[in-house]
Amino acid sequence: MNKLDGKIAIVTGAGTGLGREVALLYAAEGARVVVGDIREQNAEQTVNAIRNAGGEAIFCRTDVRDSAQVEELVAAAEREFGGLHIMTPNAGILGTATGTPFADLALDEFWRVVDVNFGGVVNAFKHAIPAILRAGGGAMTATGSLGGHRAARTLSAYGSSKAAITALVRTLALELHPTIRVNEVAPGGMPTEMLAHQAEERGAEPSGVSARPAGATLVEAADVARVHLFLVSDEAASVNGQTLFADGGRSVVMAPAV
Repeated sequence: MNKLDGKIAIVTGAGTGLGREVALLYAAEGARVVVGDIREQNAEQTVNAIRNAGGEAIFCRTDVRDSAQVEELVAAAEREFGGLHIMTPNAGILGTATGTPFADLALDEFWRVVDVNFGGVVNAFKHAIPAILRAGGGAMTATGSLGGHRAARTLSAYGSSKAAITALVRTLALELHPTIRVNEVAPGGMPTEMLAHQAEERGAEPSGVSARPAGATLVEAADVARVHLFLVSDEAASVNGQTLFADGGRSVVMAPAV
């Protein structure tokens, strides 16, 4: 039996990378999916992949920094599919602040990273909660990062934005229990388009940009997507307010000396 039969889900940042894998997996498990992304062509490819596999999906262009656009994303789920049970805010950027020492970076770039990575989660949860309550309950998962739990040089904006997600998840898990469960997935490094997107912002070639230490363990986005699936499914009925690391074990390895 499909784990998400009869469920309606929203995934932001679903045009590429982890978000696409989550959207595809949710649909494969029976959910009707609303794909939110700012990159229209990529998002339409995700929708088409779901439909070609026999699933149901729609695209709603969404800049997660814009509360009104996220509100419309939720409204689209209710209007087109009749409700909302699952919210997975996944949209995130490294930004040009990543790779720059804190003392040297422009503060507007710092706040832009925070606005997308954390503000996008705030907007998604804020607007999803009333809809999920109207549907009788459900689950929300946010994509955090190992970088929000372990320090790394020149990741001040990214790490701060991801660490804030953990605190919000715990608070909402307490406030919304038992009607809506709220959890976080914290991946390690993944071979996704995020580095290419950062290089695009810098006007550089993707191969010239690195946001992870040489030799770092990579995890596959499809494997991380399965952690999201577990947390939003009934199999995780007793899991609430938790961070599940999907990092290939990096979080248990002693960090190098500073």
